[in-house]
Amino acid sequence: MKKSVLLSFLIAISMTSFGQELPFRKVKLSDSIAISKQMKQLAALCNTQNLSDLDLFKFQLIRGDYADALVTFKKRIEETPIDQRQYLDIYMHYVEAKRSKNFKGAFKKSYRKYVKNADDIQVINLDKALIIRDPTDYYVNNFNTTYSSIESENLSQETAKDLVKKYFLRTVFSSTRDLYFEEIKQDHERRYSINDSTIIPMKDGAEVSVVVIQRKGKVSTKKPAVLIASIYAGTNETGAMLSASKGYVGVIANTRGKRLSSGEVKPFEYENTDVYEVIDWISKQSWSNQKVAMFGGSYNGFTQWASMKHKVHPALKTIVPMVAIAPGIDYPMENNILHNYSYSWNFYVTNNKFLDFDASNDFNRWNTLKNTWYKTGVAFNKLDSLDGQVNTLWNTYMAHPSFDAYWKKMIPYKQEFAKINIPILTITGYYDDSQRGALYYFNEHYKYAKNPNHYLLVGPYDHWTAQTKPDESLRNYKLDKSALLNIEEGLLFQWFDYILKGKEKPSILKDKVNFQVMDTNTWMHKPSLSAMTNDTLTFHLSDDKTDDFYALKSKSNTSKIDLTVDFKDRESMNNTGYYPWPLEKENINIKDGLLFKSEPLQEDVIINGSFLGNLEFTINKKDVDYSVILYHLTPEGNYFHLSYYIGRASYATDREQRNLLTPNQKTQVSFDNSKLISKKLQKGSRMVAVVNVNKNNNAQLNYGTGKDVNEENIKDAEVPLKIIFSGNSSISLPVWYSLKE
Repeated sequence: MKKSVLLSFLIAISMTSFGQELPFRKVKLSDSIAISKQMKQLAALCNTQNLSDLDLFKFQLIRGDYADALVTFKKRIEETPIDQRQYLDIYMHYVEAKRSKNFKGAFKKSYRKYVKNADDIQVINLDKALIIRDPTDYYVNNFNTTYSSIESENLSQETAKDLVKKYFLRTVFSSTRDLYFEEIKQDHERRYSINDSTIIPMKDGAEVSVVVIQRKGKVSTKKPAVLIASIYAGTNETGAMLSASKGYVGVIANTRGKRLSSGEVKPFEYENTDVYEVIDWISKQSWSNQKVAMFGGSYNGFTQWASMKHKVHPALKTIVPMVAIAPGIDYPMENNILHNYSYSWNFYVTNNKFLDFDASNDFNRWNTLKNTWYKTGVAFNKLDSLDGQVNTLWNTYMAHPSFDAYWKKMIPYKQEFAKINIPILTITGYYDDSQRGALYYFNEHYKYAKNPNHYLLVGPYDHWTAQTKPDESLRNYKLDKSALLNIEEGLLFQWFDYILKGKEKPSILKDKVNFQVMDTNTWMHKPSLSAMTNDTLTFHLSDDKTDDFYALKSKSNTSKIDLTVDFKDRESMNNTGYYPWPLEKENINIKDGLLFKSEPLQEDVIINGSFLGNLEFTINKKDVDYSVILYHLTPEGNYFHLSYYIGRASYATDREQRNLLTPNQKTQVSFDNSKLISKKLQKGSRMVAVVNVNKNNNAQLNYGTGKDVNEENIKDAEVPLKIIFSGNSSISLPVWYSLKE
């Protein structure tokens, strides 16, 4: 009775408060009862008239209106595909359990039944969404941070609603995490035979920890094995379970020193021998039919190529490297520019036998570090001194700025690609951070091997979705329906069934190069990367200027366009917009770099491939880190980020050898490995190019003295950098005109 009276009173108050601020007085976050009571009252006072069904459900639940919440939520559950309901199902089981006197018992019972009735793939996806990418700590910290930051004794409706929704997430996940973790893990044990205690000795005396997963209840015949070789110990079990559920034996081999193996963790250094030895071990097991395949993304893509550095094991029948990084090519450097994001990664993978999520997620530490380094102007090689913790691997990276023997020993190099004669499916994305690595392997394999059986699939995916399944939108761009491939659960095992079981080749692989053309809802299929294009649009820089934009001209000219960058100035940065996020926006920073704009396109055209650059300039320094960003300016006036290039001029002709520039002497630098893309450009569109010098807190600062860039500091910035581009500088777009087919 008292509860009904209280809620009626609060709701009555809220009727007069919808457009007004709500009274608020903070309580201690540690007082869970007081917080719960306060959020309940706040939920009752908020205006919920125009909320979505999902948000209305959240307020009803926090208010304690569980019956109403179930009614509101039922339609949303029914409308959502089962493979997208991992969070929603948690909400449903939570609200149902809240109606019971024994919340934990009721939740466990209903969730256990739910998991038991799910198929293998559904449970694997539950693990990925709720355990591997466990959101609980984030939700708890997000609410606590938001709550603690409130200083006013009155809240606006929007602030109050935001706080209640964050409290909902904190409450639901912190109350259920241990319960659903246990049920999902117990269900794995019911479905799979998991041997996670095997240690394989390497020939040099080192150890590699291996996990073998087989599906229970399957016919006990010898099977092909699917191997994931990974440094990310503890995160690949769902991949091995997926292999087991598809009729294979799933095997995980972790980098020496990880998981149960002894020894020091040294990323990249031993995969070129260790993975081969693991494949050999697999081929000799009683459950193996001597056929091994590999798949995985990022580091797990690199390990596949590393396994073939010296020779291809006879049992290795195919690999599927997704978004594969190539050490020394695209990681930790990008065209010889060392980025600082790899600084924290080293601690993430080497601090313990598994992964140090606390270190990786300490964003305050990493942001403070890069901002302090940038503001103070100390040398790049002082990062770990500023951090207060020695970063041995980072110091090793800095000692090898060229693609030298240190990097070459990790992956196949030149003629070593010639002996790789197994079928390969490379997968990457237009917005994959490791696209350059993936295409490096692809191009080198085609360069040195005779008629390689190597397929490429690329679409509007990023580093994550090119390994799994794309969402309907990527960074605010809505994907065509044809791009929505289920890569991991569908295409990957169609390929394995094709190679290892003699089934049909995946229908999407109609030729060696297969790419989705954005904004056409179609795929194109070509025999090579060069066949993607049947024409070229070339634009030259010019000094003709209208408002904030210089003109892109069809012919070379006598223009001179200068850019001055003061490296002493640490209040501003250059080239902050090169990273494509979001993909489409209304405006770009017109004060960051030199902006060039073309005349409108006279007909529809498809940009297919990597845009090229040939920049002619004089500069008062011996080196420069430069970038070019390419935008599609739509007829509606929006800027769509197509691609970009960032590189060091002294390595433009040879990534293995630094060749310094001669100050104040005309020079040319060219590039051809910008991010590959395929997208339709409508008639009336314009091309916008932003030419810039890299100066920000995300990578080394190249002051241009010619010394080791890691040793340069703000004392080397007395004279501002001045670069003058000529009208012979050009940017070329590889395009496809359908009328020329």
